[in-house]
Amino acid sequence: MSGAIGILDWLRPRAVPGVELVTADGYRRALPGPRVASASVSADLAATADADLARLFDLGRDGTGGADARLAADERLTWAAARHRAPALAEAIAAQPALAQPGCADAHEMLIRAIVGQQITVAAATLQLGLLATLGDPLPAALAEAGIDRCFPTMAQVADGAGVLRGPAAKTAAVRAAAEAVASGAIEVTVAHDDGTASDLVAMRAQLQALKGIGPWTVGYLSLRMGDPDVLLLGDVAVRKGARHLGIDDLAALAADCAGHRSALMLRCWAAAKPSISA
Repeated sequence: MSGAIGILDWLRPRAVPGVELVTADGYRRALPGPRVASASVSADLAATADADLARLFDLGRDGTGGADARLAADERLTWAAARHRAPALAEAIAAQPALAQPGCADAHEMLIRAIVGQQITVAAATLQLGLLATLGDPLPAALAEAGIDRCFPTMAQVADGAGVLRGPAAKTAAVRAAAEAVASGAIEVTVAHDDGTASDLVAMRAQLQALKGIGPWTVGYLSLRMGDPDVLLLGDVAVRKGARHLGIDDLAALAADCAGHRSALMLRCWAAAKPSISA
């Protein structure tokens, strides 16, 4: 993925019916408020007046699209590629520089997406999320439009209605437990505090992993989508596949030389492993 078009490509197969809509030139979705927010995409650049969608499209606080951080990551990864004799990785960076890191418009929703997406395909996860979406509040008539008619359910609504999910009872229980913990305030899942300071992702990951049925992949993926620049899911099938395609013989060793930028490395591996299977 690269820039805004890459984000659109990422969002398209994951769009939850009734909640969000991806078109060739933009993205629209319902959000708490309620409101319907939109982002337009032209020439691989996104534009939006909504702060939550700006985060989703990796635009950064200054509206530069996170360019400085992406270029710094490319520089480090290119250096590591040379050191570990992985020219295909360097070539991928040169061919498609500054990969965007998909963010999230709503941290609570992203938590549920991450749990539901454990060990299943994108299509299966989207189907399950569509079932959960039926629990959300319908939009007022003045806001509803074709393809967008409701908000994603609140954590209280998910906790009460998780039984609509199909599949292993253990996963349903994990979804319910996480939703209950967040709804009660026992676990804080937020991208940033009201004063603009970053949330404590380390504490969040530890608290979530203490819940039955939530493991390292889930909390790592959630952390990635909440903007963590240093996530690498070594056990992810697509990550390992992509690493092979990029000529990386020892992913753990190369990753150690990319500390601080391992999310960028993971995105490179996912891009090389298309189609992606991540949530």
